[in-house]
Amino acid sequence: MSTTPPRPALGWTLVTIQGLLFAGIAFWPQDWSPTVYASLIPALALIAIGAAGMVASALHLGSALTPLPEPNGAGLAARGVYRWARHPMYTALVIICLGVALGRGLLVVWALVGALTVLFEIKTRVEERYLHAAYDGYEDYAARTGKFVPYLRKNSAN
Repeated sequence: MSTTPPRPALGWTLVTIQGLLFAGIAFWPQDWSPTVYASLIPALALIAIGAAGMVASALHLGSALTPLPEPNGAGLAARGVYRWARHPMYTALVIICLGVALGRGLLVVWALVGALTVLFEIKTRVEERYLHAAYDGYEDYAARTGKFVPYLRKNSAN
């Protein structure tokens, strides 16, 4: 088990970018973007599904919940929804944002959801380096558990 020194500035930078993307997705001015297809009922369904995933993720993380990529020392969550995916909270957040994009119907919002997805890929790569260093069993857990989606076991932490 190697040690990866925490880099708080990097963690807070990723969280700040994440917050800015959330704000853009939610509040991008309607007249600043071309519109595309919008649909309220499927949008609300995606938001509800994502919200349920967020609640389940938060409950199963418990005291290990932190916005930062560095573990807070509360232990590894590998139960509940974490049995199937290593980062279900990020998956749930993307699903919520997809629902918002579908409901808003703005091309820029769809692009911001794409940027958020890329940011979560970057953030999980940083996070998984810390998790590998902090928890002896993380490598085995990552090998058998999907990253964002169950059964997609690509381990990109290395």
